[in-house]
Amino acid sequence: MRLLVRMEQVHGSKVVLVDSKSAGKIMKSCDGLVTSDKNATLRVDVADCLPIFIFDPTNNNIGLVHAGWRGLEKGVIANAIKLMSKEVVVYIGPHICQKHYEVKKNVYQKFADYSEVLMLKNGRAFLDLAEVARIQMIALGVKPKNITISSDCTFENKSLLSYRRDKTEKRTHYLFQIP
Repeated sequence: MRLLVRMEQVHGSKVVLVDSKSAGKIMKSCDGLVTSDKNATLRVDVADCLPIFIFDPTNNNIGLVHAGWRGLEKGVIANAIKLMSKEVVVYIGPHICQKHYEVKKNVYQKFADYSEVLMLKNGRAFLDLAEVARIQMIALGVKPKNITISSDCTFENKSLLSYRRDKTEKRTHYLFQIP
């Protein structure tokens, strides 16, 4: 029987190891879950942020990460991958695309080292969250060929929830379990 484990997402960097004993619980103040328990189903809730699915075939474990700009800046991806091998396969699910992800100057400056993911247009700044995540993963040793990024934009695709588009508190729920 599959047992659901959720996280209380706080736009931070904490990643928690979970198993079936965590079933039915909401793991406090974290933005990532990792498990090797085949009975655990991990859940993430998003509405523009990145849902990041990580499969580690070497250790047969999985990770599920919620990452917005704050989590990317704080190292949530690194914290998840540290609990796994470097031979992971990653899928970044639907998220807000760069042309709709306008950020304030202070956020723009936080990612100045990632010039290829920043766009200035008519005095406005835009950030490509998925590309930041990809660059961070490659720096951690993840092979580029093992990273797939969804082209679905939550802002453009009306069937997906978008906080920026709708100012909604609703979130899309994604589940992940060991195959």
